[in-house]
Amino acid sequence: MKRREFLYSAAAFGALAGCNPKGEAIVAKPAAAAKEQASWMKDALAHGEMIASGEMTALEQANIAIERAGKLNETLNFLVTPSFEKARAEAQGALPPGPFSGIPTLTKDLVATKGLRTAYGSRAFIENISDENHGFADVMEGAGLVSIGKSSTPEFGFLPTTEPLAFGPTRNPWNPEHSSGGSSGGSAAAVAAGVVPMAQASDGGGSIRIPSNCCGLFGMKASRGRWPDADGSPWELSVRGFVTHSVRDSQTAMAMMAATDNGLAAPVLPEGAPEKKYKIGFSTRDVWGNEVHPDCKKAVLMAAKTCAALGHHVEEATPAYTDEAFYNAFMTLWSFGAKQVVGNVSKAMGGKPVPPELLEPMTWWLYAKVADKDASVLEDVYAQFAAEREASRVFHTDYDFYLTPVLGEPPAKIGQIDQSGDLDVLSEWFKSYVAFTPYANATGHPAMSVPTHWTDDNVPVGVQFEADMGNEANLFALASQIEEAAPWAHRWPELALM
Repeated sequence: MKRREFLYSAAAFGALAGCNPKGEAIVAKPAAAAKEQASWMKDALAHGEMIASGEMTALEQANIAIERAGKLNETLNFLVTPSFEKARAEAQGALPPGPFSGIPTLTKDLVATKGLRTAYGSRAFIENISDENHGFADVMEGAGLVSIGKSSTPEFGFLPTTEPLAFGPTRNPWNPEHSSGGSSGGSAAAVAAGVVPMAQASDGGGSIRIPSNCCGLFGMKASRGRWPDADGSPWELSVRGFVTHSVRDSQTAMAMMAATDNGLAAPVLPEGAPEKKYKIGFSTRDVWGNEVHPDCKKAVLMAAKTCAALGHHVEEATPAYTDEAFYNAFMTLWSFGAKQVVGNVSKAMGGKPVPPELLEPMTWWLYAKVADKDASVLEDVYAQFAAEREASRVFHTDYDFYLTPVLGEPPAKIGQIDQSGDLDVLSEWFKSYVAFTPYANATGHPAMSVPTHWTDDNVPVGVQFEADMGNEANLFALASQIEEAAPWAHRWPELALM
């Protein structure tokens, strides 16, 4: 891009966002800054380097994480099943080599861990002790990660907030009146508060990107098949991953732990690859044409301005995604998930009917939508998803990335997503609140949430970049550029510094 074109682009985005028109990347002022960086403030790879160099032991790091969990969990409620003694024993034992060996972490309460309660955020499994590891627990242990417990999740991961009736709400470290997002809200709250440097997450409709957005973290939803531990279905929505402070933590975790037989390009650009200037389409409107909340719009325009200042071509453009047809298809598949849950609970009870009080109202509401339907209706769902995938493929023949808000509004307040109210009305609101993230789950394409903006209520608002199938390497490359130009890791909520 020539200098004149660069200045023109930067000025244009500055005018749009009400920002400095000089082409400088915009960085929000830190809400809090520590006088010196404590060990818990460093990213996961730095934790690993301290262990490898002998500066700290894995046990010392585990004890710091456990101490911070004890101090902060009473306020934030991110930890539903601690495994402190197990973690201490693992930290003192023989750990496999690797960059994350000995690093403290959390395991989401949707991943079964041998000998530990896995409640899936539900009263129906409040006493369920797993007799074996879920596949991803093995992946984490194989990397040498030391889990200090299970992080909170909404019941079966169905909601975009972590307020399970079984355990109570998980609060946002930046402002405890607000949600930490869902469904990996417990993991995100713990990382944002500096309890652990990275935590396990999963994403079936936005559940890595939404909590990252709400808590000021980086989160990558991988391409379908990138991580091991899927069910083998060609339309599996959920993928595993982590929420992290730094881009390099997420990228290294994916490069190290992801499946190697997936036929996808490596998530790291080849060494010596020339720096590419990307073409980015952006939108601040959802598929229904509705403008998002001003803070969410501001975040997108700030990110667009930063990308333009970095020399990338940025313009308004959108894929030909559908609106109501996609929403109905997605909700149908989501509802079959609830139907499977009800069947599993009944099976665990010896085939007896499931008492209404064992499951949350939203789970029953979803179940009711498909209770009298069989799996044949999913043929139309998969056909709709194929249409969205084709729309995305066509878009990405011209654009490297699609930049949007993560949510249609800043993080909801605790109690705003109220299951005791009219769930039909709540579902309608979800159309605008969670309007952007589910498409990448349906298409299988990768998408990431990048911290960008903090509101007047001191809650983070990020942006989403979506890419073509298997293109995580370029997403990570762009994220690293943004991280350097408009850093966020120096920001910590006041609560974390107490």
